[in-house]
Amino acid sequence: MQRALAPLPDLSSIVFFRKANRAFVTGRGPFAVEASMGVRRFMRWGMWLFFVVGVGICLVVGAIEFRLHRQRADLEASLVTVDAKVVGCDSSATSVPHFVYKAEGKTYEHFSHQTLAGMCDNKPWKITYVPGDPDKFAVAPDSPLPEADDNLDAEYIVGGPVLVFLAAFYWMINWFQNRRARKENSLVSEGGLLPAELIKAKYYSGSGDGNMPSLRIDYRFKAPDGQLVDKRQSLSHFDFYAKTVPPAGSTILILYVDKELFEAL
Repeated sequence: MQRALAPLPDLSSIVFFRKANRAFVTGRGPFAVEASMGVRRFMRWGMWLFFVVGVGICLVVGAIEFRLHRQRADLEASLVTVDAKVVGCDSSATSVPHFVYKAEGKTYEHFSHQTLAGMCDNKPWKITYVPGDPDKFAVAPDSPLPEADDNLDAEYIVGGPVLVFLAAFYWMINWFQNRRARKENSLVSEGGLLPAELIKAKYYSGSGDGNMPSLRIDYRFKAPDGQLVDKRQSLSHFDFYAKTVPPAGSTILILYVDKELFEAL
């Protein structure tokens, strides 16, 4: 049985917010914890899973993007630019201005891919072509290469950061749960029982599917040094409904370690 720091009333007259704590007080069961080992283990493993996978995706996506940009830069650096001249600028009806240029030991004639102003103004022109395939050309300074299409799907780009964010969220929850677990361990190993009077209990039903009900209680007890202590505590785990909340004046028990660490059972 948990040690008492003051005379206790009969247990049948005491209200327990968690029914399991009645067995704990009499030594027939464990303390009703909020941060169970299984949940904390699940959150810890989930945190590491999301973190490792998220960082891995970020590294892989970064490596792919770097490789694609490097390949594009290498292709751009390999392009060859040569002088070209314009022919077909006579007044003949069948004559169409086009470029003539020499590349890789051969002469090539090609029409421009788009209309160029001043093509017949007798000014110098340059053609840039792809090595090994001089038919793929563009009028400098344009590039004969197609527009870069190295954009990865959005889910790959955002997937890594999202998983890292989830890992941080799991870490935060796990941190709060570990903090709660340390508090519970201190209460169980160091705490003693004190009677207290319930001053007020207010039930909050919450709203929406994810908002759990809660219970706010005000109580008063006498500390081992004889000082009266008034405390307000919010409970998220309890065994009452709105219509069964214990009335003011009910006797409850406090698990007390010191003036900074105590909790209603």
